[in-house]
Amino acid sequence: MKISTKVRYGVKALVYIAEASEKGKLARIKEISESENISVQYLEQILFKLKNENIIQGKRGPNGGYKISVDPNNITLHKLYKILEEEVRVIDCNENNKSKNCSNKLDECSTTCIWSKLDIAMTKILEDTTLAELIKNKDMI
Repeated sequence: MKISTKVRYGVKALVYIAEASEKGKLARIKEISESENISVQYLEQILFKLKNENIIQGKRGPNGGYKISVDPNNITLHKLYKILEEEVRVIDCNENNKSKNCSNKLDECSTTCIWSKLDIAMTKILEDTTLAELIKNKDMI
């Protein structure tokens, strides 16, 4: 199981923006791109989604950039995952269902399927981890 590049880059960009905001600065897309080694085009797509969900605010113009609009203690990785990913589940139980132990019924699957148990565990970790924790421990990203 891999967390998508979009989610990983989104978290990195958001940490960068949050740190700049903490210093009273706006983070420019080119700075984020160069610092985090993310293409400007890909970063624009990610920041667009975060802006639409009011996680960040953007200011246009020569002195423009992005700032965080939510307290990092109130942003979980699970919330970011749901914003940036199309898929709701972290691990899809029925993605390749050839096992007799995992039926297509969600309620049965949730108690018997190893993938569903992994999804529940991963979701819990993402729900329990805030952006503030990642800012403190940048080595985690």
